Amino acid sequence: MIPSADKPQMSVVRLLRPDAALLSLLEGYDCEAFGSVALRSYDLAVMAEAGAIYLARVQDEIVGSCQLLRVFDEPSFCYVVGFYIRTPWRGNGLGRAFLEELAAKCRGMGAEGMMLTVSPTNEAAMGLYRGAGFVEEAFVPHFYGEGEDRYILRWRFETGDLPGGV
Repeated sequence: MIPSADKPQMSVVRLLRPDAALLSLLEGYDCEAFGSVALRSYDLAVMAEAGAIYLARVQDEIVGSCQLLRVFDEPSFCYVVGFYIRTPWRGNGLGRAFLEELAAKCRGMGAEGMMLTVSPTNEAAMGLYRGAGFVEEAFVPHFYGEGEDRYILRWRFETGDLPGGV
């Protein structure tokens, strides 16, 4: 792990038309982050074409990734399909910085907010998302299949909260 006092300089770039080798590398990282529910290279290829894939880099190394789609029934929201910082790079504020950069990009596209799902056992991610302004909208048992429960979280940029009660 990189000492937090030596916070690395991160850049965020959108991935356009990735080649097979990069898709394979990203599939491996996605599998490390999400296990059996990870996106595969063919899913990632579609995400790069129909949505957006952003990479967090420190120098030439990919330290994180995020896949975004517009929500079909709520096009003013971006759906975070996957978001991660690779394990060796965690604990340095990169997750928070990456999430803030993505939110700025979504705002720049006219989005009102972001949505995502998170495992109820992923306390680190829950803390990051809540700290950014996401709130719990629903709990969905077996969202990705048997034993793959998820919270659906939403972040409305203008207020950081949902209107009314959930």
